[in-house]
Amino acid sequence: MLLQKIFRAITSLPVLFFLNGAFLVSIFYFRIEDVFERNVFNTLSINILENHPAARTNQDSFFLAAMSLANRMQERRLPIFGKHKTEGLKMSLFHSAADDLLTGEGSCGSASAVLARILKANNYQVRLPQMKVNGNYGGHIVTEVKKNEGWIVLDALFKVYFKKPNGHLASFKEVSANWDYYKLQVPPDYPLVYSYADARYTNWGKVPVLGMFVKKSITLFKGKQYAEDFSLRSYLLRNYHFLVWVSLLFYCPVFILTVSRLLEKRRKVSLPAATGATATAAAATKTSETAAAPIASA
Repeated sequence: MLLQKIFRAITSLPVLFFLNGAFLVSIFYFRIEDVFERNVFNTLSINILENHPAARTNQDSFFLAAMSLANRMQERRLPIFGKHKTEGLKMSLFHSAADDLLTGEGSCGSASAVLARILKANNYQVRLPQMKVNGNYGGHIVTEVKKNEGWIVLDALFKVYFKKPNGHLASFKEVSANWDYYKLQVPPDYPLVYSYADARYTNWGKVPVLGMFVKKSITLFKGKQYAEDFSLRSYLLRNYHFLVWVSLLFYCPVFILTVSRLLEKRRKVSLPAATGATATAAAATKTSETAAAPIASA
C-alpha cells in the first residue's frame, strides 16, 4: 500500500509535467552539444584532407596527419591549461573529446580521445587500448584504428607510430610481440616503460555486476576474443550523442505515462457530468409523467 502511494505521488501530473520539461530541455541541450562537437571534428578532418593531398588516397598518410594534428593541438594548449585544472559541473559530468581538444588536459587519455574523434569523423573504426604498465592496466592510453589490412596503433601524445619491416604500420599486438625491434623507432624522450606488454580494451570491472553481465553476453553471442577486444569507450566518444539517446529512452515512458494520466483525469471529470445529465433527464421525464397523470384521469 505504501509503495502504491509513493508510485502515485511520483507519477502525479505535476511531477510528470516537471519530468517532461526536464527531459525535453536535456535532449535539446545534448543535441546542440552533439552537433557542435561533430562539426568541430568534421572540420579538423576536412582540414587534413585539404592540407595533405596524399591523405585523400592513402590511409596511412591520413592516419599520420591526424595524429600529428592531435599532437600539435595538445601541445599548444597544455602549457596554458595544464597548470590550472578546468573544473565545473560540465567537465565532471559531461566531459567530452571537445573539452580535451580545448584544454589539452588529461595527457595520454585526452590525446588519444582527440585523435580517435578525428578518425571517427572520417568514418574509421577506432578503439582505445589501456596499456599495461608496471603490472597495472591504464598506465598509458593509445589509439588503434582499423584500416583495410587490420588494426594499427598510434600514440598521439608522443606522435609515435611503428613501421614493420615491409614499411606498413604495425598493430599493438605486433609491437607487443617484438618490442625489442620496435623500441628502436621511438624518440629519445619516450618512456620505455611503455613497452606494449599488454592491453585492456574495456574495464569491465568498473561497474562490477553490470559490466561482467555485458561482457558475458557479448562472449555468448560474439565469442571470447571479440569480448576481449571490444572497446566500449570508442562507442562513448560521442558522449552527447549517447546522452541524447539515453534521454529519449527515459523520456518515452514518461511521456506515455503523462498521456495516460491526462486521459484518466479526463474520464474522471466527464463521468460525473454524464451521470448528472442522465439524472437530470430522468427527473424531467418523471416530472412530465406526473403532470400528465391528472389530465389523463380527467
